[in-house]
Amino acid sequence: MPDEGVIAHSGRSKTPLSRVAAGVLIAESLLLLALIAAYAIGIREDIESDLGRTLASIALFLVGVVILLTMARGWLRGQSWPKMATLVVNALLVPVSFTVISTWGAMVGIPLLALAVLGVLAGLSASSGDGSAA
Repeated sequence: MPDEGVIAHSGRSKTPLSRVAAGVLIAESLLLLALIAAYAIGIREDIESDLGRTLASIALFLVGVVILLTMARGWLRGQSWPKMATLVVNALLVPVSFTVISTWGAMVGIPLLALAVLGVLAGLSASSGDGSAA
């Protein structure tokens, strides 16, 4: 039986900034899926030097995908709980993006930085409902 609180709040998901926040989280989950695919190709091509570390990374990325998509679903349902999580995840991605720029180059790192900053701004600005706790 569905949670009645979720159903009652479902109409509040129509704000553009909450959709932007959800979109950022979905984009970040797609990036993690791309990393999973890259690692899988590395395993298949026998490029990865440490299979255990590679499999652990894949498992961690899968957990991240589930968390990010759950947060996006919360935004789209008008729930209030994903606001702080979105801010924390994207604030942590800002320094990570500088590492990516220095490691993999600006073509990869600058879009990640832009996505992280957009996520922080959307999370700060988005209305996640009427302010009551979910």
